[in-house]
Amino acid sequence: MRLTDLIRGAKIPPEEPEKESPASETPPAPAPSQPIQLRTLKERVQREAPTSEVPSQPSVPTSTASPVPPSSVSLAGVLEEPAPPPQAPVSSAVPPAADWYIKAETALLAIAKSIRTQQPFSLGDLPQIASGIATSLAQDDMLLVRAISHQSGPSLVGNLVHTAIFAVKIGMGMGYRSDELSRLALAALVHDFGMFLLPERMLDEAGRWSKDQIDLLRSHPIQGAELLRRAAPDELWLSEIVMQEHERVDGTGYPKGLKGPQIHEMALVIGMADVLDAMLRTRLNRKALLPHEAVRLLLARERPGFPTRAFKSLLNQFSLFPAGTWVKLSSGDVGVVVQSTPRFPLRPIVKVMLDQAGLRLREPREIDLCKTPLISVLEIVDRL
Repeated sequence: MRLTDLIRGAKIPPEEPEKESPASETPPAPAPSQPIQLRTLKERVQREAPTSEVPSQPSVPTSTASPVPPSSVSLAGVLEEPAPPPQAPVSSAVPPAADWYIKAETALLAIAKSIRTQQPFSLGDLPQIASGIATSLAQDDMLLVRAISHQSGPSLVGNLVHTAIFAVKIGMGMGYRSDELSRLALAALVHDFGMFLLPERMLDEAGRWSKDQIDLLRSHPIQGAELLRRAAPDELWLSEIVMQEHERVDGTGYPKGLKGPQIHEMALVIGMADVLDAMLRTRLNRKALLPHEAVRLLLARERPGFPTRAFKSLLNQFSLFPAGTWVKLSSGDVGVVVQSTPRFPLRPIVKVMLDQAGLRLREPREIDLCKTPLISVLEIVDRL
């Protein structure tokens, strides 16, 4: 386990969790396939990304249920309440989703360099970028697709961007207003600034670590909050949330071991999004989890640490395979999800673009996984 996994509190076993199909679906049996190299896939996929249109105040966190063993947990078990009303329509005059992703990375890389060289910095365009991320996600799921699929680039900066995207999706399901979603995105973009003060080589170490290293790691929320107090003295709410992002409802978090209503709800939402991103990333000791595996494991292992309504929002808002996601099938074919199936979220309709040998098809074909029980999604691939 890397030290960054310890920070986020993602209690993930080294081996991959056993994949489960919903009870109402026929368990897919992998068909024989020829291996495909990801490099071959990336070289052959066209640059043009397919587009698709995807058609109040926060409450105080409440006590959550006891931990549920992974073998018995049911995702449907927390969906007893109806989904909150849809968000109000927003203006469509915003740049493409990819622009906000790139803008966020660029701004955060510059700030990271300033922090590591002990130079003063300001938030700059981050508030505007945060609003852009929130507005884009209210329109479609293309930023969500990017966060699920795109794992290249500096891991710390990538984590900040992905955490902001996931946090906004959760906040949308919890009924946050548009201005609250922008604040949530901004806090998520800066939530781990304290990590930039730690030695970079230490963050990549795997295996055993010393007590001094653990103590240093657990001090980063305090350091991050102090950085933000100096950089944005008029936005003290940011430093409060950053200080509490690793706190948990059951008191097992740090640095102060706060419990329940002592913790700002936005800090808990960001904490859940942070753990989710850690599960979706490949580590030295394990492969990245598929979205439904990550959601199921988060529900099973992290349930005491987060509000129940945040989990309900996650399950209502988080598309397991959003339209636009590139996937490799158990048949060896590679394609893009063109439509999700609400009744069977693990079995979307996929437009196959590459065959088992990695050759681009002259005429792409669609496969409805609901009608082909012997084929299933094997992994998500990054077409970028």
